[in-house]
Amino acid sequence: MAVNQVQSYPRGTILFAPGDVASAVHVVLEGTIVASRGDKQVTLGPGGIIGDIAFFTEGTHRYHAICSTDVTTLTLTKDNGSQVLASQPRIAFSLLYELAHKVNLDEMVFIQGIEKKSESPVDRGALPPGHPIFHERVSTEYGEFLFSTDVECPICQTCFTGARTRTSRLQLEEQRTDLRMIYRNFEPNFFYIWVCPKCLFAYPERQYNRLSHTAIIKGKKAWQENPPAGSFAFDVPRTIHQVITSYYLAMASFERVGASLEQWANLWLRLVWIYEDLGQGELALQATEKAQHYFSEAMATTSRSSSGDQALYLILGELALRLGQNGDAFKNFRAATTMIGGDPRYKRMASDRIQDLRDQREG
Repeated sequence: MAVNQVQSYPRGTILFAPGDVASAVHVVLEGTIVASRGDKQVTLGPGGIIGDIAFFTEGTHRYHAICSTDVTTLTLTKDNGSQVLASQPRIAFSLLYELAHKVNLDEMVFIQGIEKKSESPVDRGALPPGHPIFHERVSTEYGEFLFSTDVECPICQTCFTGARTRTSRLQLEEQRTDLRMIYRNFEPNFFYIWVCPKCLFAYPERQYNRLSHTAIIKGKKAWQENPPAGSFAFDVPRTIHQVITSYYLAMASFERVGASLEQWANLWLRLVWIYEDLGQGELALQATEKAQHYFSEAMATTSRSSSGDQALYLILGELALRLGQNGDAFKNFRAATTMIGGDPRYKRMASDRIQDLRDQREG
């Protein structure tokens, strides 16, 4: 097999996207590729064939194809296709078999090399008993808002690759009254946590390498005494289940290194948003109670600027509303409006929420 027929692609490479003119057929030799269109996603391993219909019809691709691991493929192009098929009869037969089952189909159909991935022990064991499993993956389109960066774990010094957001590409659509930022075609909360694949140290990516010396010593001692039984790595694109697992791994890390009340509160608040987006009402309420507890403790025991206090009052008000505690919600919104100084935007937001409560009571 000629070397130029075999191509290697690093993890995260987008082979093609909908609308791209087809220039090659890829036969997977090593690794896995995720094909996705809309809500449907298929993972292809060795033997999988991708891009064939669009290539042979001289059309454009109708789905995304992204390398979820480092991938090696046998690549057929107009220049080498005849040579490859003549010298590799098994490949020719597999290709004919695949095409015969796909002909006249507009669906994203694959016959060979489909991978069935089971959750790892860490994926299963990190979550509370009875927690549902979400097999859906984040959108492949999120890849354009991310870039890879080299990370060194502060606990075990393992080097791994982390995903970081290209903030310059984000387009803010709205800021909600609980201060959640909604961006066009991107959800940053899916990429909030970095996880070391070896020791499972999980922490918010912006704070990952900013631990105090004391926290690092505590973390190292804890992992030496109780090393993890498995490993963890995000798929590309990652599953929603892996995203949620990373949050619970972060909770274990928070306990070991002694995270602040604000860190705990922000972690639970993001889980509130994720569970609400998934339609998981009971889990969202449980997370809301946790977030409320930590924000209340932070308000009572730590100091901030006036605008920082206003932000906490707004969040506490919104959490109270979710829990049906309208009286507490009113008190928190009122505190945000009457505070001396602070941010005028927060005062307006709190005033609007007070008016909403009054209208609701009168209605």
